[in-house]
Amino acid sequence: MFDSMKLSIYESLRPLLPLPLWHKLLFLLATFGVIIAVYFYMGWMPLQEQISNQQSAMQLQKTMLLRNQHLAHDLPRKQKEYATLEKQLKVALNMLPRKSQIPDLLENVSWAGKDSGLEFKAFKPGNEVNRLIYAEVPVKFHISGSFRQLLTFLKRVGEMPRIVDVKNMKLSPGDKAGELSVTGLAVTYRFVEAKAKKGRKGQRK
Repeated sequence: MFDSMKLSIYESLRPLLPLPLWHKLLFLLATFGVIIAVYFYMGWMPLQEQISNQQSAMQLQKTMLLRNQHLAHDLPRKQKEYATLEKQLKVALNMLPRKSQIPDLLENVSWAGKDSGLEFKAFKPGNEVNRLIYAEVPVKFHISGSFRQLLTFLKRVGEMPRIVDVKNMKLSPGDKAGELSVTGLAVTYRFVEAKAKKGRKGQRK
């Protein structure tokens, strides 16, 4: 079999034997070039593409690893910030009374005015205004007293643990000398509690 293959190669190269030497060299160079081109396109290029894909995958994994390391390093700070925000939220919610606490709060505002020496001629709660997680509870008031008594009342309201905002005040001379007639709006805020769901899920009627 080897002899027949050798003979076949010899027969295929026989036409080149009479040619000049430079023709033979040119043919060998052309043949060598074809072999190199075939190897380049069928062997070298796929190998380089595979290497490039592997390098891209390694770079992606390296980037993800660095990102995860950064997140892990930053996690304690984020947890601390979350705990701080949670405490601040609890403090803010404590400053917003619940619906059942509103009457007591309004009574405290009224007593703050009376203890300051003011006379309440009107103290009328209005309709609530819902603001997503909280609601505004406005109260129209009409009081009379001296300027010092008014300042004492505003100071006591500002020192209350619950938020009470006094605004839209209008001052005018009172019926007595040195007395002021004051109208305005005292607004407090309450936490809007989630409504209890009626019935059970999947309960048959």
